[in-house]
Amino acid sequence: MSKKLQKSSKAKKFKKSTARKKLHAMWSESVRQRDGYACQWCLQDGRRNVSLKHHAHHIVPRSVSGTTGAFDVDNGITLCYPCHLFRLKSYIDEYIEFRNKWLAENIYIDYITLRDRLKPITKFTEEFYEQRRLSLVKIRGGK
Repeated sequence: MSKKLQKSSKAKKFKKSTARKKLHAMWSESVRQRDGYACQWCLQDGRRNVSLKHHAHHIVPRSVSGTTGAFDVDNGITLCYPCHLFRLKSYIDEYIEFRNKWLAENIYIDYITLRDRLKPITKFTEEFYEQRRLSLVKIRGGK
């Protein structure tokens, strides 16, 4: 059997970075869709003002929650570009107050409980990424 034929018959190699990028895009779209494409802080509608470039922001940082929290829709909030990059960093106390109120009203959980729920305990395998992808597809309505 030739080497060329042997290579093509091998199973496709799983690439964690590719799976992570696809999941992040799905997570981001799911968060923005759930929030009606509106910044949850200043309430600017991203559908009517495309120049704002709304972002999906991780409530519990990925450095704390790991990959488990990186793809959990409850760990996301839609913020417009100015709120995400400037207001959030300049007014951290105001953001913390806003975040805690938003979590209580929309996710029905407090920050500490959410952070503890998202502690990284999972082994990140191909099956893990597939399970997360399927859950995000389900949240987005099968799209």
